[in-house]
Amino acid sequence: MEKLDAKTLTEQVQVINGVARLKKNGADRNLDVLELPEKFIRWQLDYKHSIYDAIEQDQYIAFNAGHLPVVATWADDALVPNLANKGVGFTPKDEHIDYYLELVEDAVAQIQELPPHAVNETRDLRIRTARELYSHPEHIDWRRVGLLEIFEGSTLKNLVENPFASVLWTGNSPVFVSFQADCVVEIIEPEDKRYRFPWAMRRLFEYEPFHVVQTIYPYSYCFWIYRWKDKTPKRRYPGKRSDNTVNEAGGVIDKQAFNGQGRA
Repeated sequence: MEKLDAKTLTEQVQVINGVARLKKNGADRNLDVLELPEKFIRWQLDYKHSIYDAIEQDQYIAFNAGHLPVVATWADDALVPNLANKGVGFTPKDEHIDYYLELVEDAVAQIQELPPHAVNETRDLRIRTARELYSHPEHIDWRRVGLLEIFEGSTLKNLVENPFASVLWTGNSPVFVSFQADCVVEIIEPEDKRYRFPWAMRRLFEYEPFHVVQTIYPYSYCFWIYRWKDKTPKRRYPGKRSDNTVNEAGGVIDKQAFNGQGRA
């Protein structure tokens, strides 16, 4: 994809005083951004620390569900969305980002002095650095998430044309915590601190098995959340189906009702 015009990148979406202002096709649209709920935040914090515990103990991590949700984007004329698993992280609030950015970039500078495969020698530094932010959740801006763009493919193309996205996280058994966040999206160039921070955090764990090694990221995204939904599955009981095919008598199928209304 060709290099995008900087004005297109920086002025299409701007967030001021908690309001995302979208300028598109000569029209303005305002969306109030909001924090993710406490249930989601608690799950993310617990999951992050469990991952760091596993890395600290050199355990194999097959899939990092808290970090790799499904991201949906779509063009204006699309019949279906484009879906992709994306590495998603959280960023410090603006008033704290300088401290954490210096902390993480300093750790990356130390790591880069050693060969890439020297993960054992750097493990303590990497884990200690990553834990610092998530040990202070009050310093995190829970209204936004950060992503790095790698391939400049469908996701970028769609977001340039239509800067909206939905993110779906699903956790592990037995609870399967699941949340959808609907977002308006800023596309960010490398000079921005909100690019540099997720880039540096990614570099801490570049050579862990849950990552495909990448070193080039032309853009990053700031996904600003304007709506969320708790989609964690719950058990349904007999008599609670909307098509009336199950009654209260021990979960017996009412074939007459079923035949009359068809499959749900």
